Amino acid sequence: MKFKTISILLLALLFTTGLNAQQTITNEEHKKVVTNIDGNLFSVKFLETDGTVAQEGQYWEEDNLLKPHGTWTLYSAGEVVTTSTFNKGERLSVETIVNGKVIKADKQALTIKKLEQEINQLEKRLADLKKN
Repeated sequence: MKFKTISILLLALLFTTGLNAQQTITNEEHKKVVTNIDGNLFSVKFLETDGTVAQEGQYWEEDNLLKPHGTWTLYSAGEVVTTSTFNKGERLSVETIVNGKVIKADKQALTIKKLEQEINQLEKRLADLKKN
């Protein structure tokens, strides 16, 4: 039952996000400020044109790549919209607010959703192969 509830919540999140994405949105360039904290750990802030923080988090440098690490926070008009937790590039959890409701997904739920999407893509490929 828990799996079914989590799946329904994730689907609701995806559909709601899709609906919101259809609204007119202006995508602005954000100033990216990266600061070395210690060794391989960097803090990063994406700033709006007025200087307010649009997103902040940390990167972990590995093999000359910067991977999301620690807690990342996305803001809208100064309010927290989404937080995600990462461990050296691997997303562990996400919490977001959709229509005033908090929706949470842990690593297991995120993995399940990712696998479901991959299965759907494979099924589409298989259907295309059968047509040809």
